[in-house]
Amino acid sequence: MSSRVPPRTALFLFSVLCAHAISAEEVAPPPPGNQPKADEPAVITVNDEKMTSADVQRFIQALPPQFRSYYGGPGRQQLPRYIVQMKILAAEAKKEKLEDRPEVQKAIAIARESILADAARKSMGEKVPVSDQEVQSLYEKRKSEFDEVHIRHLLIRADNSPARPTAAPTSPPLPEADARKKIEDLRSQLQAGGDFAELAQANSEDLATAGAGGDMGYINRQKVFPPIANAAYELAVGAVSDIIQTPYGFEIIKVEDRRVKPLAEVRPDLEAQLRQRKVEEVLQKLQAQYKVVVDAAYFAPAKKTARPHPPSPSTHP
Repeated sequence: MSSRVPPRTALFLFSVLCAHAISAEEVAPPPPGNQPKADEPAVITVNDEKMTSADVQRFIQALPPQFRSYYGGPGRQQLPRYIVQMKILAAEAKKEKLEDRPEVQKAIAIARESILADAARKSMGEKVPVSDQEVQSLYEKRKSEFDEVHIRHLLIRADNSPARPTAAPTSPPLPEADARKKIEDLRSQLQAGGDFAELAQANSEDLATAGAGGDMGYINRQKVFPPIANAAYELAVGAVSDIIQTPYGFEIIKVEDRRVKPLAEVRPDLEAQLRQRKVEEVLQKLQAQYKVVVDAAYFAPAKKTARPHPPSPSTHP
């Protein structure tokens, strides 16, 4: 099944994001120091409307966070097409006075209200104080999550393994017995003093890591399959595992190092979590100041209807 978004759907989604970005800029204009120079060349032009590189960058920054990194990185080449199409379609809509339609006005009002709500949430997050002591306390409480192991791995694929590597393999997988025999031979070489990185580079069928001697960097339990994670956290630094069967085939790992990720690396995430938690507390207090009525019955989960059972054979004539 393809994960590619159909062009029309992609344009619709992107138009929604564009509306969010444009309205967000209207709600919170960029600081004066970020204004483009008068002689800055345009990178996109539609009739008399021009966008400079600074305009495009502000546009990306105004997108919702979950889309900002994509359109600011791997999806950057798609920006001109979608922006141009959006501007052309918006111009056509204005010609036809589609903005006068009640459903369009309602959609614009909803989008604007949503953007204002996001701006208010961001403003609240910037105002709530987060102390070093709070960050340190949360770090200590969640320290086990930051326990990491630096490993190398060596993979031999088997033809009955359900998972397939993301990079196209250069040769077909081996029958299970042959794959097991090959990795047993490689482990024997490691036990005899063979260099793990050299053997992984020459034999590993994980093309994403083989060139780096099987180096997977620092991993934690959430990032790899449980059999690999369990072995990695049980082994001492410098030790090589037994043969591990995974959905990709047969693997061996070596532990290169172990560490707890330092506070400096996780501080931004911890601060963001603390701010989000405090914003929710502020919202709870604010909500108490407003008259809110919710029809719980209307929003209750839909009741599942029982499937009719087939008649028992005894009921047939």
